[in-house]
Amino acid sequence: MRNVIAIMVFALAFISCQSAKNEFSIKGSIAGIEKGKVYLQKIVDDKPVSIDSTEVVSGKFTFKGKMEMPDLRILRLNSQDYLAQFFLDNANIIVTAKKDSLRRTKITGSPTQDIFQIYINEMEKLNKEINTLKGKYQSAISTGNSETAEKAKIDGKAMIDNNKVFTKNFVKEHSNSVVSAFITLNQLANQVDVKELDSIASKFSPEIGSSVYVVKLKEIIQLKKSTDIGAVAPDFTMNDPDGKPIKLSSLRGKVVMVDFWASWCGPCRQENPNIVKLYGQFHPKGFEIIGVSLDRTKEEWMKAIKADNLTWIHVSDLKFWQNAAARLYAVNLIPQSFLLDKDGKIIGKGLRGEELGKKLAQLFPN
Repeated sequence: MRNVIAIMVFALAFISCQSAKNEFSIKGSIAGIEKGKVYLQKIVDDKPVSIDSTEVVSGKFTFKGKMEMPDLRILRLNSQDYLAQFFLDNANIIVTAKKDSLRRTKITGSPTQDIFQIYINEMEKLNKEINTLKGKYQSAISTGNSETAEKAKIDGKAMIDNNKVFTKNFVKEHSNSVVSAFITLNQLANQVDVKELDSIASKFSPEIGSSVYVVKLKEIIQLKKSTDIGAVAPDFTMNDPDGKPIKLSSLRGKVVMVDFWASWCGPCRQENPNIVKLYGQFHPKGFEIIGVSLDRTKEEWMKAIKADNLTWIHVSDLKFWQNAAARLYAVNLIPQSFLLDKDGKIIGKGLRGEELGKKLAQLFPN
């Protein structure tokens, strides 16, 4: 009987240990806060959504639950103050914060967050060096020192390339972690072509196949393939400022640039004078532009069109990053453009400045 009891105790202990591994606990303390409310949030359609909340009692709070897959979570104090953002997995997480320095909140206990922190720390070092070189470049330009400016420019480009190489290697080395899928989705998806992106994603461990980041990445890869050079541009219909529906395919017979932009996008507005110049030069020869705005209000959209003297076709559904055409073209960075030939096939992507001018000159020779 004693042996049976011992076996049962061992079995219960084993079950208890297994259960603990399949659950998480978040124990937090906030120095300087006696009471309040902490919200646990997740990102849904690029927006934080509260999924749980708990009371702060004597500066302490607790969450418990279960994660099917490690995922990014946000903690907010009293629904407003940012407390922390971290990867949550089934582990015992400790959150240590101070009222006067909430953005320095310390997170420990999450193996997935530990991996992400390694990446963040290295990227901060690289970005600091890049910013230093930017400062040297700007200083040299302002003093007319062209030799120093050129060197800083070359060094800066090399550092940006190092940044990309580090990211690729990090993703490869941690292919069994959702962190790699997250980094690929948010960094590399905008930096590499679809073939390389597909290759990177194919090396992710099957264990993270159901991660929201892997699922989203696969969707983007399919969309990018449908908008790759040589593909017929996906058709869409969207309203112009007067509410009139404009269909992309109705512009067949012309060379068309689908230009994704927004009034709040600084680089977009800086590029607009160049586009205005090229439009005036090549529109009489058969060049058309359909500007797709990722604005949220018609007022700001119209104000930018008028201020920048943008006389081509404009459409928007005023849904910000959820713009239907932007999602169809896997656009998550602007400015972005797609140049189509007269049959609607994509013949150029992301062309700007002098590069765009040269391409149009080839298409419309004198």
